[in-house]
Amino acid sequence: MAKLVFNYIFMEKEYNLEGKEKATVGRINTNDLVIPNYALFKKLAPDSQKTLINDLTKVSRFHATLTMHEDNKWYVEDTGSKGLGSNYGTFVNDLRLEVKKPYVLHNNDRVKFGPIEGIFIEEK
Repeated sequence: MAKLVFNYIFMEKEYNLEGKEKATVGRINTNDLVIPNYALFKKLAPDSQKTLINDLTKVSRFHATLTMHEDNKWYVEDTGSKGLGSNYGTFVNDLRLEVKKPYVLHNNDRVKFGPIEGIFIEEK
């Protein structure tokens, strides 16, 4: 089972990838993984929302794609809203990914969508 684990008050703690072949990540509700989870974000005090909004706008509307490839490994790709890459980048273990170049994920990799970081967990 593969999942992304987050530690933010505006996100679900886990995003489960099991049973999926592809998951899009971004700020708009048409993505599979939406950053932030707007239901949780709306529950925050207005002052907290104002503090967080600068970082959250650094996640593109359509930021990245997670894909299960034929080798049964998960890959992340920085795609961006127009297919030209996200403005603030997608990172794995602090290395910025090249645009539209899939990068294989390994257990405990740190994945950042702009400034928002999650941990990729793969339990076999």
